[in-house]
Amino acid sequence: MPLVYRTMVAVHHDGDLVAVASSVLSRWLSKRGNSGARVDFTAPGRYELSNRSRALVVRHHNADEGLTFLRLTTESDKPEGVWRTLATVVVDPELSPWSHVWIDMTVDPAGPAAPNAPRPDVMPPEVARMLLEAVDAHDGAHPLPSSPRIVRGHDDGDVAALLSTIHDPLRRLAIVATGAPRDVTVASWRASMAGALSRCTGMCAGYVLDGAALDRVGALLPRGLDVPPGGVRTLLPGVDPADASDARRHPRMSPSTLDTARDGERVRNWVGAALSRRVRDNALGLGLPDALRAIDGLLTEETEDLRRGPRTRAPVPPRAPTGSGNVIAHQSEHDSASSLERAAAQAQEHQVRRLREEVRRLNARIGELSEEHQAALAENSDLAEELALAREERRSARFEARWLRDRVREEGLFRLAAEPAPRDTELRPPSNVVELLERITDGSALPHLFFTIEDQTVRELSDSRKEGLWVTRAWEALLALNDYARYQFDNPGSGLGFHSYLREPPNGYRVIPVKRLASQESDHVRNRGKLHEKRVFRVPAEVEPDGRVPMYAHIKLDTEYGICPRLYFFPHLGPDTTNRVYVGYLGRHLPVQQSN
Repeated sequence: MPLVYRTMVAVHHDGDLVAVASSVLSRWLSKRGNSGARVDFTAPGRYELSNRSRALVVRHHNADEGLTFLRLTTESDKPEGVWRTLATVVVDPELSPWSHVWIDMTVDPAGPAAPNAPRPDVMPPEVARMLLEAVDAHDGAHPLPSSPRIVRGHDDGDVAALLSTIHDPLRRLAIVATGAPRDVTVASWRASMAGALSRCTGMCAGYVLDGAALDRVGALLPRGLDVPPGGVRTLLPGVDPADASDARRHPRMSPSTLDTARDGERVRNWVGAALSRRVRDNALGLGLPDALRAIDGLLTEETEDLRRGPRTRAPVPPRAPTGSGNVIAHQSEHDSASSLERAAAQAQEHQVRRLREEVRRLNARIGELSEEHQAALAENSDLAEELALAREERRSARFEARWLRDRVREEGLFRLAAEPAPRDTELRPPSNVVELLERITDGSALPHLFFTIEDQTVRELSDSRKEGLWVTRAWEALLALNDYARYQFDNPGSGLGFHSYLREPPNGYRVIPVKRLASQESDHVRNRGKLHEKRVFRVPAEVEPDGRVPMYAHIKLDTEYGICPRLYFFPHLGPDTTNRVYVGYLGRHLPVQQSN
């Protein structure tokens, strides 16, 4: 039963936590339909919410020992499998002063799961947000808010609380900290990041720092763990200030990367998906503490027994007596009926508003998915073309090998004809971003290239399902650029441009499909100061005295909607040059639309 969502919080609650949680769970079920309002949380029971969904309530209460366990399990039968949401509340004096609430979401696939199938990317259940807003939730010794909090640098308490949360040894969930860009107010940026972090509700604590807080917090954090203005830092549990290499463990989204995904205050959806990946992996990797594991096992057994038992029917309210002598009872019944009608009308109006908002959201999402679908179709067409070409090249190579061996035998060199080919000494493509960076910095594999890239922009391509594809294509592009520079060195004065080199490859030199090359940027990008500036990269002084040149030529490592990595380069080849190709950028797609 794969786990796809988990949050667990400690609650310092002086009142009746089980009653508060029951009220929240009842409101959540009511949003799913009228049948949800019939679920009784005061005793165990099984309820049919619809033809394809049901709710199971398990409750233990021991007044003498002062403990109460409550678990709600909802099950929905869907084409892809059975989805379950488990909300558990534990009040036990032995765990004092804390009580505990946790929510798990699991899915039982309808058929056998494919090997190495990616975990479903799901949105947190709404009940998680509702519970976090209703109770005093903590992760470790510090609050776990349902939406990002603003940290003001002039407030010593804000700064101290954030730093204490970061270094809390009991913290189990991630912290996502961001600084507001200079052209966006802190309050507006908080609203934008609240939308981006909606995929992480209950799995991380979000913080938005103003300029003063960025300076103060940055000076007190371990080296390398900066929170960038206009960027994002994810701080996983167990920050080690004594380990200089620990910063690599905590993902950083640079301001330049995030700038490609925003239009003013608006942030595109892929940002939330990218931020949620490590946050979710961390949360799903958490096991229950030993003190709660036995309780979880008990509640699981009780739920299984209840699932096999008879269905619990909704209680029927008693009917008021009628007759000529009971006018007051009639009036009370009439008032009660009117009150119920008004409540039902209000609930229906609320449901209509909610559904309209959901329709607007889904229409926007349909538009985005349509764009992604078109991009995926284009990418699939390109890949099919590349695959056909690769197969043809392999067939031709095999035919040539057989023909050469036949010719060698005809010449009487039978031993040579039967001799196996030597082992291929060419390096296989790197398998991940770290290995790619190691080869780039090694300096021996690509002698005709010079790199001025920033490691951080490359590292931001890590932890993606397409990391292997991007790294392979980047390596192929670098090999082709290196061989292009070697060809120009071997054939001085040829004047062959990189596009022509790819279109008609010289024998013995490596290439990439010409479709991956963009030899120039659009006039719009070149003529807009901010967009142009983002394509100006460092080079040695012998190339350009001020150490910077615009690089418009680039190689597309992906065409899919979203990150779409790019590799920007500057050939400095021919007479009176350094005879090198300079690689200035490898990372996410640079912005093509200027924001205010």
